[in-house]
Amino acid sequence: MTSTIPTPDSVNAETDGMSTGLPRGKHVGDLARRVTHRRNELGLSTEELARRAGVDAWFLAYFEQSSDTTLSAGALLRLAVALDTTPYTLEGGQVDRPPGEGHAGPYPMLESLTAQQCEDHLAAGGIGRIVLSTSAGPVAYPVNFVFIDRAVIFRTSDAMTDSIGGVVAFEVDHIDDAMSEGWSVLVRGHARLIEDPQERQAIALLDLEPWAGGARLNLIGIVPFEMTGRVIVQRQSH
Repeated sequence: MTSTIPTPDSVNAETDGMSTGLPRGKHVGDLARRVTHRRNELGLSTEELARRAGVDAWFLAYFEQSSDTTLSAGALLRLAVALDTTPYTLEGGQVDRPPGEGHAGPYPMLESLTAQQCEDHLAAGGIGRIVLSTSAGPVAYPVNFVFIDRAVIFRTSDAMTDSIGGVVAFEVDHIDDAMSEGWSVLVRGHARLIEDPQERQAIALLDLEPWAGGARLNLIGIVPFEMTGRVIVQRQSH
């Protein structure tokens, strides 16, 4: 059941294109989080976004923190335009689609990354892929990771821990669909189970939380002996 928003001074949400009771309204929650995420990416305050979209700033602030309000189709479109994106993207329509479906840029150049550039990308953390050799062949699993003291560290389950040993590969990348650009970093190194209490305590202070949830209490560290990277950029020829 959606909620009715008690706006100050009886703000008319219909006038702003936002409503809490339209039968065609889009249920929010994830939508509100995507709006907030995109607004932060653009470095906009709530008030600045409200002005761009022509909506009430008080309602927008409420909307971004709410999980049970609704948003009219018109307001969604205006927010999307103000955020330089599409309603489809804000609604999560691209979640099930892999990146990189666009065409190559007009002047693509494939270049190698330096070791420092590779480490800079890894230092941002996020989601990468651990690549293991198994009896059935190589397999890759996405994991949340951090990069500290020149080591890739992630949490995993007992089942995966049993299959990790020796030399492994780890890959992380980023794709910019709009510019047809992107980079990738490939690490090869020795994987080990981190058991030292002091090491585990230090890592526990980091924001390392597997999205997959569950009992993933084992810490794995990969110390690289080889690190390579590539980047695709657009460089107009002169």
